[in-house]
Amino acid sequence: MIKILFEKLLTLLHYREGLGMGLLLMLSSCSSDDSSSSPSVTTQTYKVAVIMESGEQARWERTAKWALENIAEAQYGMTDRVALQLTFKSQDDSDIEQYMQQVAEDTTIVAVVGPTTSACAEKMAIALSKRKTYNKPMITPSCTQVEYQRKFSTVPYVWNMAEGDIAQLEVLLSGIASTLYSQHSVMLLCADDGNGEARNAYAEWFGFIAEEYGLTVDGVYLYKNETDLRRYVHEFCGTDGRMGSKYLLFNPSSPEMALALDDEMGKVKAAVPEGKYFYTPKIRCSDAFVSQQIAATVKNATYEGVDLYASPESGFNQAYCQRFGQELVNGEAQFYDGLCLVAYAAALSLKKGISLNDAILAVVDGRDGKGGAWLPADMARNFEQLSQGWTPDIDGVSSSWTFDVKTHTSVCGSTFRRWRLYDGQYLTTEYLSTEGSRRTTSSKTMWDWTASHMQSFSAEEGNGLSYPALDDRWALLIAASKGWANYRFQSDVFAMYQLLRQHGYADDHIVLICEDDVAHHANNPHPGELRISDTGANVYDAAAIDYRLSDLKPDDIGDILAGRASDRLPQVLHPDADDNVFVFWSSHGSPGSMDFGGSQRMFYQTMRDILESTPHRKLLFTIEACYSGGLGDYCQGLPGTLFITAANPYETSHADVWSEDVGVYLSNGFTRGFQEAIAQNPTISLRDLYYTLAAHTTGSHVKVYNAPLFGSVYSNTMAEYLTTR
Repeated sequence: MIKILFEKLLTLLHYREGLGMGLLLMLSSCSSDDSSSSPSVTTQTYKVAVIMESGEQARWERTAKWALENIAEAQYGMTDRVALQLTFKSQDDSDIEQYMQQVAEDTTIVAVVGPTTSACAEKMAIALSKRKTYNKPMITPSCTQVEYQRKFSTVPYVWNMAEGDIAQLEVLLSGIASTLYSQHSVMLLCADDGNGEARNAYAEWFGFIAEEYGLTVDGVYLYKNETDLRRYVHEFCGTDGRMGSKYLLFNPSSPEMALALDDEMGKVKAAVPEGKYFYTPKIRCSDAFVSQQIAATVKNATYEGVDLYASPESGFNQAYCQRFGQELVNGEAQFYDGLCLVAYAAALSLKKGISLNDAILAVVDGRDGKGGAWLPADMARNFEQLSQGWTPDIDGVSSSWTFDVKTHTSVCGSTFRRWRLYDGQYLTTEYLSTEGSRRTTSSKTMWDWTASHMQSFSAEEGNGLSYPALDDRWALLIAASKGWANYRFQSDVFAMYQLLRQHGYADDHIVLICEDDVAHHANNPHPGELRISDTGANVYDAAAIDYRLSDLKPDDIGDILAGRASDRLPQVLHPDADDNVFVFWSSHGSPGSMDFGGSQRMFYQTMRDILESTPHRKLLFTIEACYSGGLGDYCQGLPGTLFITAANPYETSHADVWSEDVGVYLSNGFTRGFQEAIAQNPTISLRDLYYTLAAHTTGSHVKVYNAPLFGSVYSNTMAEYLTTR
């Protein structure tokens, strides 16, 4: 009994005072039994840096204290023990970047738990990457930004205890899809974070997942500021009864935006004439809506939503409420798991003499029988087995700790709770996960998740159309976004240029447009080169460039396609009614337009006018851009013109090949698939090309538009566009 009390006192002192390993080892050796035959106890201390938001620190410190108590109690009776010494740092501090660099370089710190935002986690991961020899693991409890997780998916020392935001969006949309209404119309309201990797997952993936679940997208509202948000409220709230049957997904960028939504809804409601009813869509919110400030203030609508939570079968949430008198907050269960994972890995590392990061991998992949859960008695069995070199199948409080097999980027099967806000409290109505573990509902079971929502084509469609004999072929290639971060658009265009040259195009039959500000950029570790994969060949050819974006206006594309040469535009195409034209456009996009150099836009109406005046026999327009299906849809009805787009009108397309060496994405998924399909079979039918792209393009739905006025996609092949006279 004296020994146990002493050990508990030691654990408490160690946590509060941050005692060094030497003092801890000395006290532990004094705690051995009086019997001379009893072995002495040694404790190996592992210093861990914890990084979180300042508002989270008080709760995280008490959760950490609980975790350390359980870790210590679970090892009573063992002679070789591990302990964690935690140092806390707010990621909101002005010196956080300097601190993270110090953490990366400090060899006494063996692991990092945190940060809790993806932007901060990315900086921490980059700092650690410069010290790869240390192999220092970083375990993030709630960094769920999709691009952050994708970017570091091949980095072995980054561990995410929660799935990306796509999983949360999937859970929300699957819940809507599983309701009993015959029609499901959904809208999205979230911040417009700009183009590319900065765009939040809701804007990136809403259209894709909605289509996968068979939902009709009724609108995407991206606000830049509070004024935009308040204006949008008037579009989906009011006296129109149809709005009451729709769903609105709301991902607020801050509590202030959530309060602004509710406030404006109250104003619209107050302005409804007497005798009229006030209608709002059914609002479903992301975890960003969960805060005491919001709960205590909003009053003008019924709000439901989801957030990260503990697995209900673990009982951790009930124990937490009993211990602290409060509900768990988003990511707190994942933080607890992160500390336990480090402790388990430390025990295995101590036994096997392997690195802590390799030990984490062994622990999460462990299948040597079923391990215990999170209570001290269960944890004791886990530590006992790990101390003998075994790796049991351990469950955490937030998930089963099953990481994706290929990359181990994040856990599979995060647990969410569905809540309803009532009387200032987030009341739990259901537990959900993306895998459907015990006592949760699987979103995949709720609705049949497949990637098989492909277009079907009639073999007879367009067979009645007749064309003159093919005379010649021309191509226009445009990388319409510039800047180092947009490396992939230029590399893809140059790769397409090389593909056309390999298939017989003369240079004077191709017009290539790009800013040419990447190949010789100061950040390029391979000056004068562009690649679409780390091991691929250089595709850059400065001599192939006909125009730089900054020298052109969007209307100039019309002159280039129509063959209207001038002193300013000497290089143009010269198609006529007997010639085929191939257009490849690669850039950022937004609803209604495509990027043209950053400061200009190519609007759909302008592009349609240009295509209507372009001489051609057949024109194939392939577009790698977010929301590119919007252009294809807008241009329906143009004779002899087919559009193949990387995305539907409501979704974004995605970068595909990340390079740690170059530090940017090298290629886009749709473009890479297109080039590979053509390289393997230059005579592939347009129908087979579409199905190949649809099956291999991840994160967006490849679409075909205007086939009835173009001709059968079964009989039309890429051979019509790839070999010149």
